[in-house]
Amino acid sequence: MAFLLGTPLAVPAMVCAASAVVSAASAVAAYWPARSARAKQLEAEEAAKKMETLLQMAILVALSKTSDAEDSAERAQNHLEELLRASAEATRRAEEARLAVERKWFEGVRPECRPSDEDISRMKAQYHYNPGFIHIAVVGSAGAGKSSFINAVRGLSRTDPVAAPTGIVETTNTVTRYADPHQDSRMVWYDVPGSGTPKVPDWQYFNDMGLYIFDCIIVLTDNRVLDSDLAVLRACKQFKNIEAFIVRSKSDQHINNMVCERMPQGFDPSDPDMNAETRALFLLTKLEERQRFIDETSQNVQMHLERESLLPKKVYVICMDAMLATVHKMRSTKAIDEADLLNDVRGFVLGRLQNGC
Repeated sequence: MAFLLGTPLAVPAMVCAASAVVSAASAVAAYWPARSARAKQLEAEEAAKKMETLLQMAILVALSKTSDAEDSAERAQNHLEELLRASAEATRRAEEARLAVERKWFEGVRPECRPSDEDISRMKAQYHYNPGFIHIAVVGSAGAGKSSFINAVRGLSRTDPVAAPTGIVETTNTVTRYADPHQDSRMVWYDVPGSGTPKVPDWQYFNDMGLYIFDCIIVLTDNRVLDSDLAVLRACKQFKNIEAFIVRSKSDQHINNMVCERMPQGFDPSDPDMNAETRALFLLTKLEERQRFIDETSQNVQMHLERESLLPKKVYVICMDAMLATVHKMRSTKAIDEADLLNDVRGFVLGRLQNGC
């Protein structure tokens, strides 16, 4: 019977066994001699009662074990259900994360990842990184005017023999290093190929260009803020040693386009025979559109930064002619934020040098 204990068959088996013991005791008493029949009967009944007591105890133990087993089974079932629910939730979250990553890849934004020490050493060697200088990378979409910007901040026209080549299409195929021609300057400028081209897809722009080794990154835009621009700014946030500036280029072209849209049909801003009334209207409209362009540019950039959980940043609105004039300490009617940008960049460079780079 031992093998039945703890199973559903234990209780009926033990009840049958108890009944059998009592019956056996009565049968034994019937066959004993009459002179000792009463004494023997009492002994048999006592033994039967003891056996019955033992069997009842065994039944209680079996019932207890059965109850414990049922409780354990219920707890195990509940635990299994919890595990299944947790597994389903984890699967759902993993699928959402996978879809989010795929969506970013299709949109041209690669999930940021940190480079290894070997990557950093390799890129510093490739770009001739010198700890005694401040290395500034100019990045942005293809055609944003990165090469023209580097020429202007160095005080060079595009016809200068040491100027960076410029053009309507992307002219930079590899990261190009340019020394600053100003005496005692500790700045080195880098012209980085534009993102969003077949040669440099957005999702690999920051890491494959080795932007993580630079001290400062200037993100140049000439129209709207692109996902690739935001990807660079997000990555700069991960690297605490990188200072980032946002610059809106070609302001003169955009403002002129906005003005011409408001002027009478057939208006030509370069017309030498423009009458005084038309000129006054033109100058007033240009002043209004200039401020509207500045405000809308800042609002648009801040909206995109907030969407990406990035802190607000100043947007420097510039044009290349005004930047070149500012570098040479000349006045320009096109100037907006050129002087502020130069002062802030130089202030950053000085502070970084004072802190030992």
